Parts: sequence; C-alpha cells; structure tokens
Amino acid sequence: MLFGSRKLILFITVATLLFANSMGFAQEGFVLPENVKRDRIKFELVNNLVIVPVELNGTRLSFLLDTGVETSLLFSVAENDSLELQNAVPKKIRGLGQGGSIEALKSDHNMLKVGKAVDKSHTLFVVFDESLNFSPRMGVPVHGILGYDFFKSFVVKTDYISKVLTIYNPDRFTKKPCRNCKEFDLSFASNKPFINVKISEALGLKNVLLLIDSGSSDALWLFRNNGYTRETPKNYFQDYLGLGLSGSIFGKRSKIGEIQIGD
Repeated sequence: MLFGSRKLILFITVATLLFANSMGFAQEGFVLPENVKRDRIKFELVNNLVIVPVELNGTRLSFLLDTGVETSLLFSVAENDSLELQNAVPKKIRGLGQGGSIEALKSDHNMLKVGKAVDKSHTLFVVFDESLNFSPRMGVPVHGILGYDFFKSFVVKTDYISKVLTIYNPDRFTKKPCRNCKEFDLSFASNKPFINVKISEALGLKNVLLLIDSGSSDALWLFRNNGYTRETPKNYFQDYLGLGLSGSIFGKRSKIGEIQIGD
C-alpha cells in the first residue's frame, strides 16, 4: 500500500487501535465496572493530537493520549495547586531533545479516571520544568500525557471523525472481520508499538522499523544515527520539529517520495 504524506498521518493515528488491540488483555491497571462492556469518551482533536478529559485524585484535567509514552506524565502543576499526589519521590528522567536529564517526582498509588475506567493505583512522573508546558503551544489546556498504562488494559477504538474514543472490556470483546480496511503486524519494544515499512531512496526502497507515535503531529521522522536513512534530501530546510522531555528538537524538514506499508 502506498501513501502520500496526508494519508500517512491518518494511518499513523488510526494505528492506535491496532496497538491497543494487541496489548489489551492485561488485568491490572485501568478497569471498567463489571457490568460495563464498553465506554465512549469524547475528546478534543488538536493538530492531529487526541486530548482526553481525566480526573486525577479528584481534580479534573486534560491529558494527551500518546502511544509513544510508557508511564504517565503530569506537568503544568503550578496551575493545579490543589492537586494532591501520593508517595512522591525525586527522580531524573530524559527523552528526546538537546538537553540532558530533568528533575521529576515519581508518584505512586494515585487514582486516575478516564471516562468510566479507573486505575486506583496509578504511577506517574511529575515534571516541574515550565518549558514543557504544552498548553500555550496547542491553544488548549494540556496537563499531562497518558500512554501505555492506559492502552494495555483495553481494546481501544479511536474515531477521528466523530472525535470519540471507545474502550472495550477485553474479556467481553469479540473481534469483528476487518472490512474495508487492512491489518498489519506490529512489534513491541519497551511497551511501544513498531511497524515495518519501506521508504524510497535514490537506490530504491529500504526497509525501516518505525515507532507508531500518536503523540506526534508530523507524518514521519527518520533518525540518521540509527541508520534509518542513508542520505540527506537535496531539498530541505532546518526547522524546529517539536518539544521533547529533554528540550527542543531540531532537524531537516523535507518530503519523501514514497512510503509503502504492507505488500
């Protein structure tokens, strides 16, 4: 299957369903009430990113739903002085960006609600660096990031047209035939979903392994230091690509001739 850049963005976001489906049969963490088969949660869609309402220890917040993150993150804490956190201890964490590790607190045994789903012993990292406040950049309040800890508990369907997230109790879910769609095999590392695709280069198509990251607005990132691309595009410009846990991310913005997903 061949995709242009606009269609590729759609595929990467829809692939969130496949990630959740393959990892959705664990029994710990988030759970739905016993008599609830599924729950529908309205979300905001901002720059191709899904923002869901949550309730953390009784305080209502908004979290970004991100398949590229394992443990939940909380920031913009200055705006939520009334928020109570449990069992917090200092930690250093790092992610993408030009900086090094950043100071954070690891907080265990929190109650986090997403729709009717509840995790009564949720672990998250609290980040105090004000430069990581995503709200001004996105134009809507964003207080944190929710990732693998949520997806592992359910079968998750994301409807980007209706802006509805549907979560299914995996014990009561029956998979339906895939009609008018394609299914692709995924692999997992550090609880993150990856997919094999082919990209075009001067010498032809090259196989690459890509992270499916619903927390990124861009269609595709390639890293030279991992050998995912052998050449620098002839037509490109240096650009600010985004903000990671370890600071700003810069790179060469360009176009790719072709990407092939599946046969």
